[in-house]
Amino acid sequence: MIITKSNLSSPPIGGLRARHLPLMCTAFAVLLFAGCASAQDRPAVNEFTTWFGGQFANKHAFSDTVNGRLYQVENRYTRLIYAGGPFAVRWVFDVVPMTLVGDPWHTKGRQYAYGGGGSPIGAQVNWVHYRRVEPFLTSGGGFLYFNDRMFKATHFNFTAQLGGGVQVFSSSRRRSFDLGCKYHHISNANLGNVNHGMDSLMLFAGVSFFR
Repeated sequence: MIITKSNLSSPPIGGLRARHLPLMCTAFAVLLFAGCASAQDRPAVNEFTTWFGGQFANKHAFSDTVNGRLYQVENRYTRLIYAGGPFAVRWVFDVVPMTLVGDPWHTKGRQYAYGGGGSPIGAQVNWVHYRRVEPFLTSGGGFLYFNDRMFKATHFNFTAQLGGGVQVFSSSRRRSFDLGCKYHHISNANLGNVNHGMDSLMLFAGVSFFR
């Protein structure tokens, strides 16, 4: 029997030689890691948020109320509807269990009224870079009902808001601390005899949980 160099080479294993195994294992590990990283980077579908906000200034874009006050608690649910490139877009459903408004139009001077409502029509856009800090824009429209007539008009009022901020994520990306500023408008859309309304600039802070 003549022993040649080819006889000493590794025997085929499933059509491939044994010397190819390290390369195959390395490629498999790279693909597996890339797949895991991609799954980890993908934005979570559901977000549950609680924000607390307070007014720091009145403006006159669509109202003539000055020296008002506004404090609000918001419970938000957002659902991912698009993620591509640097953006993620979410639909926002906002429940407002508590709004406290200091109404300067009251006959006794500024008086506080309690209200609640929701904002079922909203959107949020995040600049997604899969880092610890993500900037975002948010908007919404809805309604509030108060225990007293607001701005010398109605109990029922409509709302609109537009704002932005940042979300600071935990290492697991399952939680974030949110901080931002928004413009908030309340008015009765001319359902009452008068429609003073109130425009507010608000700071807000809260926490979000993702699943």
